[in-house]
Amino acid sequence: MKKLLVTGIALLAANSHASGLLLSDVLTDAPSLNPDIPAPAQVIGIEVGERHWYHHEIVSYLDALAEASPRMAALGENARTYGGRASVSYAITSPANIAKLNDIKAARASIIDPSSEIDIADQPAVLHMMYSIHGNEPSGANATPLVAYYLNAVNNEKIERQLESVVIIFTPMQNPDGLDRFAHWTNSHRGQNPSADPNDREHREAVPNGRTNYYWFDLNRDWLAHQHPASRGRLSVFHDWKPNVQLDFHEQGSNSNYFFMPGKPERTNPLTPDINQTLTAKIGEYHAAAFDEEGVRYFTEEGYDDFFMGKGSTYPDLFGTVGILFEQPSARGTLQDTVNGRLTFPISIANQFRTSLSSIKATAELRSELLEYQRTFYADRKAPPGHYLASAPGDPTRLNEFVRILKGHQIEVMALSRDVTVDGQTYSTTDSIAIPIDQPQSTYLQTLWQAQTEFEENVFYDVSTWTLPWAFNLTHSRDPVRNVKADLPYTMVNSSIEPLPISKTGYLIDWRDSSSPALLYDLLELGANVRVAEKTFTALTIESGPTSFGYGTLFIAPELGAAIPADVLNLLRTAKANGQPIYAAASAYTPTGIDLGSRDFTVLSLPKVLLVTGPGTSAYGTGEIWHMLDRRVEMPITMVDTDRLGRTDLATYSHIIMTTPPRSAGAGMVEKLDEFVSEGGVLWAQGSSTVSWLNSQGLTKVNWRQSQADVDREQYNAMLKSGATSDSTEALLPERKPFVDASDEFAFTLVRGAILEGDLDTSHPLGYGYESSFIPMFRTTNRFMMRSANPYSTPIAYSGEPLLSGYMSEENRQLAANSASLIVDGKGNGAIVLSLDSTTFRAFWWGTQRLMSNAIFFGDLLFEPR
Repeated sequence: MKKLLVTGIALLAANSHASGLLLSDVLTDAPSLNPDIPAPAQVIGIEVGERHWYHHEIVSYLDALAEASPRMAALGENARTYGGRASVSYAITSPANIAKLNDIKAARASIIDPSSEIDIADQPAVLHMMYSIHGNEPSGANATPLVAYYLNAVNNEKIERQLESVVIIFTPMQNPDGLDRFAHWTNSHRGQNPSADPNDREHREAVPNGRTNYYWFDLNRDWLAHQHPASRGRLSVFHDWKPNVQLDFHEQGSNSNYFFMPGKPERTNPLTPDINQTLTAKIGEYHAAAFDEEGVRYFTEEGYDDFFMGKGSTYPDLFGTVGILFEQPSARGTLQDTVNGRLTFPISIANQFRTSLSSIKATAELRSELLEYQRTFYADRKAPPGHYLASAPGDPTRLNEFVRILKGHQIEVMALSRDVTVDGQTYSTTDSIAIPIDQPQSTYLQTLWQAQTEFEENVFYDVSTWTLPWAFNLTHSRDPVRNVKADLPYTMVNSSIEPLPISKTGYLIDWRDSSSPALLYDLLELGANVRVAEKTFTALTIESGPTSFGYGTLFIAPELGAAIPADVLNLLRTAKANGQPIYAAASAYTPTGIDLGSRDFTVLSLPKVLLVTGPGTSAYGTGEIWHMLDRRVEMPITMVDTDRLGRTDLATYSHIIMTTPPRSAGAGMVEKLDEFVSEGGVLWAQGSSTVSWLNSQGLTKVNWRQSQADVDREQYNAMLKSGATSDSTEALLPERKPFVDASDEFAFTLVRGAILEGDLDTSHPLGYGYESSFIPMFRTTNRFMMRSANPYSTPIAYSGEPLLSGYMSEENRQLAANSASLIVDGKGNGAIVLSLDSTTFRAFWWGTQRLMSNAIFFGDLLFEPR
């Protein structure tokens, strides 16, 4: 039996010359197997661990297992990835539980309903086992055929009793696109005699690597915003089954030892109940026992944390569920030499197998405590009365996306029944929402809404803040509002019954709506004559009479002696029917502001964008931009790797977007970029390293703000160079500090995700479509630019006290005050946009993504007034 279960792993050990492999000890007391249950190799033709399995192979085997076993049922597809792969889950439990699976699922809602009289003693615990959300951490996903086979084939009273007490929701892989990308890489780069050298190509993936999804996002940071299909599918599974325990299987650096929760206690989110961490520690004892039995080294309570509530192991903590993170050292391929010895892929699989079984045992034996915790989490929930209010005037697309995110977390959203004025701000029934604070998911609502600037621990594994209404730049109430009348659920309206009137003058499009950039690209692609308003005005419209329009309003007009083409009109009619803000102009005359024939309307041209990708670039930064332009603006872009940039004819492009400095400038690259901008191109430079590189190459001029330590260091070096004595330079040296504090001291200087208040010039082309000068910017760098010497060329500067939420040292707060977030440096006929902040951060910073759209469509307006 023992051989049957690990035969594929043993085979790989033999073929790869791996030594010292004791995987036959994975199952110490191996019971008998049901011969009617097919083993992995019987279905797929290869053993687990023989090579890296692909998505379709894992799914095919698990589907066959579900067909053959009375202990397993396929739950179907919950999402389809961008790459066209199915995201699936299964239920594994006793045959009796399988027979009443729908009843068990229905009872989950009663468990979290304090008014229900359900007897939780009669209910099984639900354990959600999720594997490999990072595709190049594949030991989890590759362990799932072995785990599922064992649970379905084994004839063992202990396992059978565990399955009677536990319903396992089995999600074999959370990132099918990334898993296949990595499987293809490693399977294509291992030889018949694989290399264990960490420098071997098999262990050094190209950019983008398999960690990320199709658009190069880290899906384990997408639980909060669920911007991607696979994330939405996972969320639906979670809320359908409301698990008591959720497992998240990962891999880490090859030279580490196995990690399992609890994480670092000081970095636990303050909203997480103490009992959650107590149960986490109790479950951890089962993993420790399993590893101690095999002599496997591990660690807990360091390195990883439970602070950011948007990861697979932290998200459940605010829903009465215990989230558990596992981190197995990664072979990053077949086998790799490490400080701990030779690490093979089979060893990685074996450890994930062990913690899978120890988790099932823990959940079964702690069933009563876990169910009681889940029930009391909701019964003891306390929330203040009142509502949070939010609105996005002129941008229902952005507000609807915000509502979709809330509803994905089962948060109730209501429509206002009457207007409400709070602190001078009126929230209208036509464009506002009301969110009851006292509702079942009030705890997660609180983490989405709260702002925090003081922390017990100032070192963070991930971002230190994620205030959702600021991410969307919504007008909103920070505190609960009492006496709000909101009787009906908010309904997202994406259509209009009003037909588009015929106009000989033309049509106006409100640029405030987040759907307008995609419409503009389609219009330009059709050859429409589209102009943008550089000033505000009030126009006479056929359907609404006098209507106010802001900076950036689009005007589609007929060319001289011709009518607007039929295909353009059809596009406008379709967009109007879909709810987009389009108005038929009644006259070129306007009661106030510029007339429609004014010179302050500029004709727009179709942009062609080059995005710099490949070696040395950040997959996250480029992926965010690719996703926004491809999925939201729905425009094609050209991705050119850094090593080809110097050989590319840049004259055919209107824009170049660079998120990372090129690894090698190459012959003439700097000159080519200089020529590109001077001849009228727009270069968007994102991030401090990119801006600094352009500065070092003489393509732009940036003045960096300096800390006192930086000033002292420069002065010290200058004095030494000039021959100054040590006595005269002594005062410039930093004070001595303990060596052990160095890592934390450095971390304190970082900005690991903070929200800063930006002051936006709404009249600048980059500010078109914004009504307020207040704009929350997401900051992840600790370098700060001085404002431009040209008074018109800093579209966004931080306020005097910019920190809205998140951790920043006092020194960084002072450096940030009144510094520049965004500068436009005019050069010849073009411009370089210097953006220190990511305007498309993790696809959910909807409040700033318009800045990039503006740079792309209004590039001809990006000059520096003299």
